[in-house]
Amino acid sequence: MRIPTRKSRGLQRCLCLGSLALATFTGQTSWAQSPTAGAASTAPPIEDFFRLPQYFGGELSPDGQWLAVIASPEGRRTQLIVVNLRDLKSARALVTMDDSDIHQVHWVNNKRLVFDIAQLQEATDKPNARGLWAVDRDGGDFRQLVNARSSVPNTNMEGGSRLANSRLKERSETLLPWTWRLQDVVRDGSADVILRQNNYDGNGDFSSASLARINTYSAQKQQLVDDAPAHVHHWLTDSAGKAVGAITQEKDKIALYLARKEGSGWQLWRRAPRVEEGIPRWLDIASTGEIFMVGAGKSPGAGEALLLLDPKKPQQELQELLRIKDYDFRGELVLDEKSGRLLGAHFEAETQDSIWLDPAMKALQAEVDQAMRSTVNQILCRDCLNSDLVVVKSHSDRQAMAFSIYDRQNKSLKTILLSRPWIKPGAMAARENVRIPARDGLMLPTLVTRPKSSQPLPTVVLVHGGPFSRGNHWEWSAIPQYLASRGYLVIETDFRGSEGYGSSFERAGWKQWGTGMVDDVVDATRWAVAKGYADAARICIAGGSYGGYASMMALIRYPETFKCGINWVGVSDLSLLYTSLNSDQGALGLSYDMPIMVGDPKADGEMLKQNSPLQQAARLKQPLLMAYGAIDRRVPMEHGVKMRDALQASGNKQVEWVLYPEEGHGWRGPETHKDFWGRVERFLGRHLAAQ
Repeated sequence: MRIPTRKSRGLQRCLCLGSLALATFTGQTSWAQSPTAGAASTAPPIEDFFRLPQYFGGELSPDGQWLAVIASPEGRRTQLIVVNLRDLKSARALVTMDDSDIHQVHWVNNKRLVFDIAQLQEATDKPNARGLWAVDRDGGDFRQLVNARSSVPNTNMEGGSRLANSRLKERSETLLPWTWRLQDVVRDGSADVILRQNNYDGNGDFSSASLARINTYSAQKQQLVDDAPAHVHHWLTDSAGKAVGAITQEKDKIALYLARKEGSGWQLWRRAPRVEEGIPRWLDIASTGEIFMVGAGKSPGAGEALLLLDPKKPQQELQELLRIKDYDFRGELVLDEKSGRLLGAHFEAETQDSIWLDPAMKALQAEVDQAMRSTVNQILCRDCLNSDLVVVKSHSDRQAMAFSIYDRQNKSLKTILLSRPWIKPGAMAARENVRIPARDGLMLPTLVTRPKSSQPLPTVVLVHGGPFSRGNHWEWSAIPQYLASRGYLVIETDFRGSEGYGSSFERAGWKQWGTGMVDDVVDATRWAVAKGYADAARICIAGGSYGGYASMMALIRYPETFKCGINWVGVSDLSLLYTSLNSDQGALGLSYDMPIMVGDPKADGEMLKQNSPLQQAARLKQPLLMAYGAIDRRVPMEHGVKMRDALQASGNKQVEWVLYPEEGHGWRGPETHKDFWGRVERFLGRHLAAQ
C-alpha cells in the first residue's frame, strides 16, 4: 500500500463514557419470528438494509464473565461496550471517537482491552491507519499506543507526537508510528500485547514484518526477534508471546520456518512456489506447543483440511484432524484454556457450523440447538468446560446476528443483543443452497433468494467480487434481501475460481475471467429459468469489482440472456490492472500471481484484449448502470470513465453514470448507499418491471 500524502483533518478524539441503558437488552427467551409469518405490506426502506448493525463483533474476556461488543447508535460513531453477563443492567459504553469508528476489540486480560479504528460510515478521503488504544474495563487508564494518521507530519518514525486524547488537556505521549498494528494478545495474564510492524520498500510495497512486545500501561516496548528470516510476511506466536513460526515470501517462493528448539535461530521447514497447491499455513498453537495448520494434507485438490504439526518432530507427516467434504476448512479452533486440548472448531461449509470433540461440549451444542431450532448457533466460551454461562451467537438466512446467554445449570436462554432489531425475519426471503451443474459438469455452489411467489419472477443475477474468494454465505445478507424485498429473484453462483471449495475448483478459474467464469454464471441463470423460478424475458446481471466486470462481459457475450446490467467499481480493461499508475496492486501480485491467475500481459495479450469490456464496448447494447468511487485505488475510476466514454462513442444511449467523489472501492457513507441503491431500484423497475 502506498502512503497517502494529503493532510489529515485532525486526530481522532476519544471520549470515555459512563453507564449506558441499552434499549435492545431483553429478557426474552425467543426472538425470531416464525419463517411462515407474513411479509410486511410495505417494503422496508433502503436504509434498513445498508446501515451498520446496531451491535457487531463480540469477544469474551478470558474468565468468560464479560462480553465486549461494538455498538452503533443511531447517527453516531460506533462505541466500545462491555457487558457483565451476570448483571446486564450495568452494561457500559466505554469509548467512542468523534470522527472515526471503533472497529475491532480484543481482551488483553480480564481487566484490560485494546481496540483499533476505521472509517465504517463516512464517505471521505481522510487518511487514517488503524491505530491502537488500550483501556481498562471500568474506563480507566485510557492510552493510545499506535498513531492512527498515516500521513501526519507531526509524527516522525521514532514516534514522537502531540496527542489531544483527553477532554481536560492536551498531553504528550510517545506513539508508535502507523505502520504498527496488533498481532496477538499475550495469553499469560499480563497487560502485554504483541505488535507487528509492517515495513515497506521505496515503492510503497510491503516487504517484511517485525515483532515487538508492548505493555499497554507503560507503552514499554521490547523487540521480540533479532534474527528473523528475510521477507517475513506472517508470524506465529505462542501464549507466552514467543515467536515460534514465520512465513516468508520472496519473488515466486514461499518458505515456512520454525524456531529452533534451543531458542536461537530458525530452521527451514518447507519451501515451495507461491502458487503450489495446498501449502500448509499456521492457524493456531496449543499451550503444549503443537501447531494447528490448514493445508492439502494427503489429498491435494479435494479441499484443505485441519492439520497438526508437532514442532518437536517437524519431519513427521502432518496429522489430519478434520476434513470437510467439498469444502476447504475455514474457521477457528476452540482450545481448553487450561490444558490446551482441542475441544472443537467453528467453521463454514454449506452454512456456519461447529464440531465438538469433547462429549460435554457436544451435549451443550445439542441443548442450545434444541432451544433455538430456526438458527445456526455458535457457542462462545473461554473456560468452556467449567463456565456455567456461555454466549450463543445465532443467525439464519432471514435472521440477522443475535447474541444470547445460555445458563447451563438452569438450561435457560436469554437474548441480550439483536444486531439489526429493525429487520423482521418473517418479512425476509428464504435463501436456498443448491449445487448446479455447469456445461462441463463442474458443480457450482449457488444461493437462490426467492420472494414468496410461485410465478417466474424478474431476476437479478448477482456476481461476487474477488474473484478468487468465496461469495456465498448462508446468512442474512443486505443486497439479496434488499432486492428480494423489491420483488426480484436473486441468483448468486460461486463460479469456478471461487475460494473455499478445494484447490481444483479454484484453479479451474485461472485465466478464465471473461470465459469459463462468466459461462458458469450463465449456466446458473439458465438453470433458474428451466426450474420456473426466473422469467427469461426479465433478467438483469449485477455486481461490484470483478462482479461489475463479469456483468459487462456477460452483456457482451450473452446479449440474449440479459436485458440489462449494473456495474459498480468494476474492471473494464484487463491491461489496466497491470499498468494503471493509480492502482494499489503490489509488485508481488503483478509479477507472479496475476500473470498465472488472470493472464500474462505479453504471452496472453490477445486473450486479455478479447476479455476486456473496454475493448469490446461496441458489442454492449443493453442498458447499463455504472457507479464508481473517485478515490478507488483497487479499481481506479479510469476504468469506469474510459468504459463510459467508449459506450457513448459506440452509440449506446442507455448508459447511466454516477461518480461518488469521496468513495473508494465500495460504499461507506449512508447517503451513498441510499443514493446508489435507490438508483438500482429505479433502473430495475424501468427495465424489468417488477410486479
